Amino acid sequence: MSVDGSKQPDPRGEITPEEREALRRRSEAIGQQLDKVKQTRDAARRPQGPSTAGRAMRASAELIGGIVAGGLIGWYLDKWLGTEKPVMFVLFFLLGAAAGILNVIRVAMREKTPPALSVPDDDEDENR
Repeated sequence: MSVDGSKQPDPRGEITPEEREALRRRSEAIGQQLDKVKQTRDAARRPQGPSTAGRAMRASAELIGGIVAGGLIGWYLDKWLGTEKPVMFVLFFLLGAAAGILNVIRVAMREKTPPALSVPDDDEDENR
């Protein structure tokens, strides 16, 4: 508003206390809306992976599964070939254990490192 009451803006760029209060209320409302959007965005970005107990169960299942599968394959091969000593059982038991350990390591590494982002994050621009 102008000093003389006309609709022309004040040439000095000053605003009235009412306009200042309206501007403050609008900026607070915009700030609250931005906070809501950031919370929603952050909640959507938060990874929803398995719990620690779930990861431990998967790792143990990978290890036990490799050992059992290798042992069964070796046992059946020994039976089929008719060997007197459990050579195939021991060999495939060790191979199954190695495969189980390798699977546990793969799962742990996948859980440890998150996938790379395909586009830059908005938060990175704020730090520059």
